[in-house]
Formats: sequence, structure tokens, C-alpha cells
Amino acid sequence: MLSNLFGNIRRSIFPVNIPRYVEPVLLKYNSYYRALSPENKKRFRRRVMIASATLDFTPNNFPQVSQEMIVLITSALIQITFGLKNFQIDRFRKIIIVPSNYNFLHFQNLLGHVDFEERCIVLSWPSVKEGYLIPDDAMNVTLHEIAHALQEENRFRLAYNAFFDKQSMEEWEIEGIKKMVQIKQGQHSFMKDYGGINMLEMFSVCIETFFEQGEEFERRLPRLYYAVAKLLNQDPLKGENPVL
Repeated sequence: MLSNLFGNIRRSIFPVNIPRYVEPVLLKYNSYYRALSPENKKRFRRRVMIASATLDFTPNNFPQVSQEMIVLITSALIQITFGLKNFQIDRFRKIIIVPSNYNFLHFQNLLGHVDFEERCIVLSWPSVKEGYLIPDDAMNVTLHEIAHALQEENRFRLAYNAFFDKQSMEEWEIEGIKKMVQIKQGQHSFMKDYGGINMLEMFSVCIETFFEQGEEFERRLPRLYYAVAKLLNQDPLKGENPVL
């Protein structure tokens, strides 16, 4: 634990070299990044480099993992955690990138998934790109699967190292359960039905909707929207500086 703590301190103190290829990828794909102030853009790029250095990107049926893949996938992690103190994944460091939709166990035509037993995240690269090239449909597989990983990993962390504040998580769960029940009962007109499966899916659907349909989310479900904003300690609707 102490080594992790000192590692976090060192990473926050010493400068991080940010290669030139990082910003063009972010500007091309990530609308969240494009809306940030210059100061926050720099902070975002720095976090991308720190986090990506600790992740194990593994190609499956690809010759190699490209710089574009690493930057774009890591940017989803930084986007979700940008208002939080902790932003590095420990339990789900292995990220497997595949060239198309795939089948896994009894699931067909998957865009991505988190394997909780093997502690890895699997992502279809075309789906990763599509999730960012269409930024307003609340369908972003990278945000969705990394949200799963963060929520699961948060359960194993001590308070000082947790991603999410315990009270804020409890407040989100109260609102999330209400919405999940409405979806199950067919008494809703906003947010993907997938969120009604369980609270794991509700969390990831909330994350996708928060970042990709924020204005409508805030208008239709303000209590749930602000519960997510408090949990993530950021509100992109407030303008250039998203951190509360």
C-alpha cells in the first residue's frame, strides 16, 4: 500500500513527457477533450500518459496495438475520472483489443465486455472509434466497459484509495434503483433499456448518457443526473472547467 501511495506522490510531482501524437488523437475523436480549457487539456493529456503507462494493451488478431488505440481507449478512463483524485486502474489493467464484434460464451456479436474472473477488458476497435465519432447517441462501448471496471474495482479499495466517495455512491444508488425499476416496468421514455438489467448496467448506462446526452439527461432526470455529477465530481454542462 505504501509503495502505491509513494508512487502516486511521485507521479504527481515529477513532469511527464507528453508525445506530440497524443493531442491529435484526442482532438480527432474526443469531443469532451475538445471542450476543455487549455489548462485542463494539458492536465487531461498528462493523465492519459500516466494511466496508459500502467495498462497492458494486448492485440488479438491485430499485428500490434497502435498509439491511436492506446490514447483513445485511455482517454475514456481519464474522461470518467477527470474530477477524481484517483484515476489509475489496478485490477483490470489488461485491455484486449479485437478487430471486430465477437462472440463470448453464450453472448453474440459483442462490442466489448469486462471479464471479472480474468480481470481484463475486451474491446472491439471499430466500436471504440464509432463510440467517439458519434458523440451524442449515449452509445460508447469504451466508456461503458471502463465504467464497469471502475465500479467493480472500487469495491475492493480502501477509503483513501477509492475512486468514488462512499456517500456519493450511496446517493447515486438510491436514484439509480428508482430508474432501474421504472425501466423494468416499462414506465420510462429516456435512457437505454439496458440500464434496467441490473445496477452494474445502470451505472454504465448512466455514464454513457451523462457524457453523451447530458443536457437531456439533466432536463429529464435532474436528480439522477446530479447524483452522477456529484459521484464523478464534475459537470461538463457547466462549461470549460468540468470539475466541481
